Parts: sequence; C-alpha cells; structure tokens
Amino acid sequence: MAGSMLNEVMALPAASAIILRNDPLEVLMLRRPESASFVPNAWVFPGGMHEALDRELADTTLEAMKITAARETFEETGVWLGSALEDATRKRAALLAGELTMRELLAESPLDLSTLVYTSRWITPVGIPKRFDTYFFLASVARDVVATAEQREAVEVKWILPAEALARHAAREMPMVFPTLRSLESLAGFEHAEDLLASRRGATIEAVLPVLVNGKLTLSR
Repeated sequence: MAGSMLNEVMALPAASAIILRNDPLEVLMLRRPESASFVPNAWVFPGGMHEALDRELADTTLEAMKITAARETFEETGVWLGSALEDATRKRAALLAGELTMRELLAESPLDLSTLVYTSRWITPVGIPKRFDTYFFLASVARDVVATAEQREAVEVKWILPAEALARHAAREMPMVFPTLRSLESLAGFEHAEDLLASRRGATIEAVLPVLVNGKLTLSR
C-alpha cells in the first residue's frame, strides 16, 4: 500500500476556458495533435498548465487559475479575453516564443477576471500516468471573434453547438474525454451565454475525482 502511494502521480495544476458565443449558443473547441502525450487527437476546450508567473499576477489561487485559462486560450486559439489588443497576431507569436510575458500583455490590455466564471474542477483519476487538477471557467465573446489553431497544442479549432458536439462524439467523429463531455452536457438547455454565466456565478464548486473501474471512468459515490 505504501509503495503504491509513493508511486502515485501527482495531479498538476491547470486551467481551461469554455468560450461561448451567442445566436446560436456555440462553444469553442480544439483538437489536440495525435502526437500529444495527454489525450492525443481528442477534442477539448482551450487550456493547459498553470505557470509560476500566473500566480505572481494574482491575489488568490482562483484568480491565478483564471489568468492561466486566459493565457492558454490566447496561445492555443488566438482569442484574447481582455480588452482590445493591438497587433494580437504578432503578440501571440511573441508570447509563444517567450519574447513577451503575460505580465506585459496584461499591462497593455487588462483582463476583467470577473468575466471568467468558475464552473467546475476536475482531477484526473489515480492510475493515469499523467494527471491534472483542472479548473474550468466560462467566458463569453462576440460573434465575430476569430479563432485559429497554433498547430502545436491545437491542430484544429471549431465553433460548434454543444448538442452537435455530443452527437458527433457519440458517432465517434469527435473523440472527447469525460470532463469535456460532462461540461458540454451542462450547457444543454441554455440558449444565451449570459443566462448560463448568471446561473454559475457564486456556485459552490467541489472538485470531481472520477475513478477507474475495469478500465473505464466513473464518478465515485
């Protein structure tokens, strides 16, 4: 028992953004490359690893995770969640190249952290070789916002109706992992992003840790 606990892989902190747009209500999804070490070829929401600078730029853990989600969204899709950013394409490339920091971006174009609404927290099950403790946030953008894949962490991006994404997963056309599916299901029944955001503001969020049973994920009771 002690040996198995010592060998347990620690869940690394991460954050993800569920980006919405209206008329009709669609969600932004991206496909990970087949060469990815974690969920290759899966359709997911923008997101990734928490970095030390994200924490330095925030007053609380939750704020830091929001900054992580915003940074990863910009890196992977080019969608900036702050105020208008001049020459965003060049600055995205500079951020990815390490020539620009999130501190500098936020100094130029502040991010209203209240626009990112904490909606869920999922922890990769014990027994998986790569684990994350991921905070999920909802955010809404204008219909004309353009998203593009950066071709490393994301090889394809798509705006899609939540119901269509679920149907395409069921048809084995869009492979997805458990938290993504559950998140899409939670969007069902909403027609406008504002209503969804309002329903989640102030919600009590508890971490969800699925378990592996015979090689399949299930929620523990």
